[in-house]
Amino acid sequence: VVVDTQNDLVVQERKNILEFLLLNHPLDCPVCDQAGECYLQDYSFKFGNAHSRFDEAKRVRPNEYLGSQIVINHNRCILCSRCVRFTQEISGSSELFVEARGYNSKIAALEDKPLDNLLAGNVADICPVGALLSTDYIHKNRIWNLKEQPSVCQDCSVGCNVDVFSQKDQILRLTARENLDVNGYFMCDIGRYGFHRFEEIERVTQPMVRNEKSFDTLNWDKAIEKTADLIKKSNGKTAGIVSPFHTNESNFLLGIMINGVLGSLPPITKEEITYQSGFRISADRSPNHKGMNDICGGIVPDLPSEIKAQAIGGLYILDDGVDREMDNVWKEILAKMDFVVVQTYAMTTLARSANIILPGLAPFEREGTITNDRDRVQWLRPSLPTKGESRADWEILMMVMKALDKEEQTFKDVGQVMKVMGEKFPAYKGLSFFRLGPHGMSLNGKADG
Repeated sequence: VVVDTQNDLVVQERKNILEFLLLNHPLDCPVCDQAGECYLQDYSFKFGNAHSRFDEAKRVRPNEYLGSQIVINHNRCILCSRCVRFTQEISGSSELFVEARGYNSKIAALEDKPLDNLLAGNVADICPVGALLSTDYIHKNRIWNLKEQPSVCQDCSVGCNVDVFSQKDQILRLTARENLDVNGYFMCDIGRYGFHRFEEIERVTQPMVRNEKSFDTLNWDKAIEKTADLIKKSNGKTAGIVSPFHTNESNFLLGIMINGVLGSLPPITKEEITYQSGFRISADRSPNHKGMNDICGGIVPDLPSEIKAQAIGGLYILDDGVDREMDNVWKEILAKMDFVVVQTYAMTTLARSANIILPGLAPFEREGTITNDRDRVQWLRPSLPTKGESRADWEILMMVMKALDKEEQTFKDVGQVMKVMGEKFPAYKGLSFFRLGPHGMSLNGKADG
């Protein structure tokens, strides 16, 4: 079979189809958020006519809210029905349908069922013409002004692949990035809009030491010196607290540094949600719970009992930045400590209880690896510049280790940490940013062996 896509008849028919699609389509390109990534715009330039033959008044309809986060501009809609099929085949919620027939056809939501499911934001991504708009991004910026960085969502242990769009030091939007082994083509709205919580937190951007009433700032050399002195004076009675929100490399280095009792901050768990298409939102809302358990195999299950049995007097905590209320168990643990060092990016309840605070990086500023709940290791790339005097978490731990005279383990970059981590844990052997690539690598269950 020979298929000719460039003969005169095909070229003319292609122009005719585009002419029909553009019949009532407004010339909104200068103000449309889809400009720069619009298929209709690209195809019109490449295959369409240079001028319109339509002299009548175009159909004009008002915008409508289909749900709390999605607005439809009916004038731009070409009735491709992608959004309708998404709610039928992917989310299985069937809120959208094509209302009326012929000239009066339009996309609508059921009166008693607005488009408010946790996958709703995807319809704005898959709309090819900018008719479906996310209220979170309307008229915020132009796509060509934004820096695009591939990364991984950190709002649950599925680890959906995302593209992070930012300008200067601000994230403006997240969109799903294709990875058929993890999230397919989509992401949930928990992850899509989750970056806003980092705009509202009280950031920690300088090392701090507790005074009688609050905290004093100090330089990094002094902060590391004080931290090392406290750990040395404890004579091996310092416990490390790793985090299911931190990278494998940071948790690994804390384990090396402490080489004793290791506890962990509790994961955040909610209801597991699985859609008919197989897309899922994990009940474990901690992005690296699996990796933490792989890399820090000696985590004690009963931390209070171990602290009492080992006469632990100090804690070095990798804080996850989640400002959770401390339960009575943690309040009792903190009250018994001679000192608490907290490495964090936010002034959380844990940070307020610290003697020394060391400013680390927020999730979209970090580089390293995380392991999802199905044994897939993925590469976190930094999407934002660091704030103030904050430093990479693995780098802070290296500085403390050097001050503790543990210079047998020195690393120039996080890639070297990954290499040594692989030597100690065979399941992670041979990992590198080059091998991980954009879609990560499966451990194939080796970490459980």
